[in-house]
Amino acid sequence: MKRVLLAALLFCFALGFVGHAFAQDSADWSKQEFMNKLATARVHQIEGTVVSHDPVCHCVVLKTAKGEMTFQDDYAKFMQDYNQAKGLKMGAKVKGVYKTVNHIHYLTDVDYVM
Repeated sequence: MKRVLLAALLFCFALGFVGHAFAQDSADWSKQEFMNKLATARVHQIEGTVVSHDPVCHCVVLKTAKGEMTFQDDYAKFMQDYNQAKGLKMGAKVKGVYKTVNHIHYLTDVDYVM
């Protein structure tokens, strides 16, 4: 009984190390895969009004001619400067460029319409 318990414990211990090693490799690989997909994704033009913007979760909702669309601003350049998309004001008219990766829209460039 002790041998079976010891063998089961060693098996679980070894499985934990193998799973941890695979998880680290896949995390690096998936980040690189995402960046490759983002770089090669088709560019779309967008114009609309800012309905809401949450800088903490990097979510922007725009009301466009097609309806409301939600975007991630993680990789957005706002008014020619990176990491400034938190300055988007609700109700402002904006135009920009976005790419879609895995059914998620990522703003890559956004400016106010003057």
